[in-house]
Amino acid sequence: MSDVDVMNQGLAGEHFGIAAYAAALGSGLLDESVAGVARSFQADHERHRDLLIEQIELRGGTPVVALEAAEYAKEYPPLTSVGDILAYAIELEAGAARGSVFSVDKYEDRELALLSARIGAVEAQHWAVLLGATGANPVPSPLIEQA
Repeated sequence: MSDVDVMNQGLAGEHFGIAAYAAALGSGLLDESVAGVARSFQADHERHRDLLIEQIELRGGTPVVALEAAEYAKEYPPLTSVGDILAYAIELEAGAARGSVFSVDKYEDRELALLSARIGAVEAQHWAVLLGATGANPVPSPLIEQA
């Protein structure tokens, strides 16, 4: 798998995360303090998307394009409460952290490996904040484990 392929996998995940936060924000279920956190996390995903697109294009690759929001929504569980949204956001951020961390060894270019680790660290911060918001241990393990 080429570095561009690995980045495109990460980019697809960022597109999904951006859409999921948009759905949560559009649900009308979040109060302003929770919505502010969701907007902040969405902005981080948008920055990750932009960095990945830039690196893919610098290497002559074609970035994967985001799907329509309705396509992503088919993958969401029912989001009928703030609790549902938080639980799903925890699941997504855990997956994003794991995906970024465990893609590091797939990169030939060590600068891209470092970028993936840096993105994964932010995803882990999101995951910890969301766990803490539910009253769960924000760092449930001393290592990020593969799912």
